[in-house]
Amino acid sequence: MISQSDAPFPVTRWSLVAGARSAADPSRRRAALEELCALYWRPIYGFLRRRGLAVAEAQDATQGFFVSLLEEDLFTKAAEDSGRMRSFLLGALQRWQRGEWRKGQAEKRGGGQELLSLELLAEEDGFEATGSDDDTPERYFEKSCALVLLESAMQRLGKEQTAAGKDAAFTVLRPLLAPLSGEPTISHEEAAQQLRQTPEALRVTLHRLRKRFAEVLRETVADTLVNPTEEAIQGELDALRAAFSA
Repeated sequence: MISQSDAPFPVTRWSLVAGARSAADPSRRRAALEELCALYWRPIYGFLRRRGLAVAEAQDATQGFFVSLLEEDLFTKAAEDSGRMRSFLLGALQRWQRGEWRKGQAEKRGGGQELLSLELLAEEDGFEATGSDDDTPERYFEKSCALVLLESAMQRLGKEQTAAGKDAAFTVLRPLLAPLSGEPTISHEEAAQQLRQTPEALRVTLHRLRKRFAEVLRETVADTLVNPTEEAIQGELDALRAAFSA
């Protein structure tokens, strides 16, 4: 993976696209692709499963799609998708599936390159059914991308809190910040007891943490946009909320 210190471009989601395209060093191109893959494989894999692909087929297709992003320079389509990462990936995936995958080239198994552990994909099989039964593959993809944003923002906030020596409190309070799958539920009373705070003190602590989480989420959303104007960021935040309310 690319580290912040030696990366030729900032490690943000959209800069991964630009960096993967422009990096002359094949190892850096692959590192950028691996980073992008690690962030967005769940929406891609879940979309393909909901399109009816069996587990092995979806595994092959997920690998093959990410490799094709570089090999066939699918990044050139980015400008056609309004500069939004989720729109770019969905559009590129649909174009790729209509072409490369429908030709029955599963034997490539991603051109012999594995960016993801197939064991990991197999272990995660079933998560694609966590949405509503009425969700289309596209709708599921939107929800999954929204979850990626929330999880990424939560990770960024977690690192920040750890650096500030507040990791213990953050561990207790993070389930109260956003609806992430697999998070244990906790009441405000239980949180106050674990942190040995009064209810009033907890409300202040939680208010500050929620405010900071909103700022980090906004920064995370901005990373997914080619032109992160205030209007564009707000539009993506509105889309995120809509994805969870549907």
